[in-house]
Amino acid sequence: MNKKLAAALAQCGFEVTNNAARGVVQGFEMNAAYNALDNSTPLTVHISCYTDDEAKRRICDVFRAEAIKFTKYSFTPYGFELGLNDWTAGRLAERIGALIKFATDTLKANGAAGIDCCPVCGKPLAESASKPYAIGDAQITVHDSCIGDINKLIESENIDFENAPNNYLKGFLGALIGGVAGAALSVCIYIMGFISSIAAIIAVLLGSFLYKKFGGKPTIMMIVIVSVTTLVCMVVSIYATYITAAAISAAQLGLVMSPFEAFGIVMSDAEFAKGFYADLGMLVLFTVIGIGLMIFDMYKGIQRQKTIK
Repeated sequence: MNKKLAAALAQCGFEVTNNAARGVVQGFEMNAAYNALDNSTPLTVHISCYTDDEAKRRICDVFRAEAIKFTKYSFTPYGFELGLNDWTAGRLAERIGALIKFATDTLKANGAAGIDCCPVCGKPLAESASKPYAIGDAQITVHDSCIGDINKLIESENIDFENAPNNYLKGFLGALIGGVAGAALSVCIYIMGFISSIAAIIAVLLGSFLYKKFGGKPTIMMIVIVSVTTLVCMVVSIYATYITAAAISAAQLGLVMSPFEAFGIVMSDAEFAKGFYADLGMLVLFTVIGIGLMIFDMYKGIQRQKTIK
């Protein structure tokens, strides 16, 4: 985890382990998770609590009225979750304590039950056996007797997900936009004399985000489509750069020909062709590296919650 964020969470009362943190803060069991590759909400804080529907409405009204920047909020079956971001990790670290206090004060003011109650049924934890269960990326303490209800919910959500349309075409359009954006960045970097995997990473990040935003279902096929689309866009970008450069050179020499004809002529020169294929090979290599760095993160993002034992 980022050192500044880890220090801020520790100061709040969390125990930080790698990219996760857990603790009892302001009378609530909390879990935090950090994902540096998440460009929307790299830090999430889950507050275990029980609230009825009316309280949830009032709490959402308070957050909506407050309009806190770089902050998303939502209720889960086990509590309330904050999705946090800022321009820099340092600025976010400075706000964490105040954001958590605002959230807990709002929950308490609206009757949310905290550490002493099961976040699923709302009954006191002391009434029956309970323990922390691994739910998603969090460790949440619930009654043993409530696990059956949680598993029914998980099974229902997984069935709905399986039955949902894949929307490959819509997803591909999102991946294509991400790929084009990455290709444009790659051209800019190449003009400055560099070849980097950063353009591919941005393309995959944006492509996977837009794939889901456009309605594509996050499955293994999303990883395949986003990866292949990014690679193709990057290869096209290097061809487009060289073809454009050849066309400009031909025009400067007063030659009347299409950009492709100009490219064909310069490629007949062995030295030029060698340089082109060297750049193309390096671009493909760095693109594959960039995609490889993102595949694990994408794979984690498509995993569904399994039933709890």
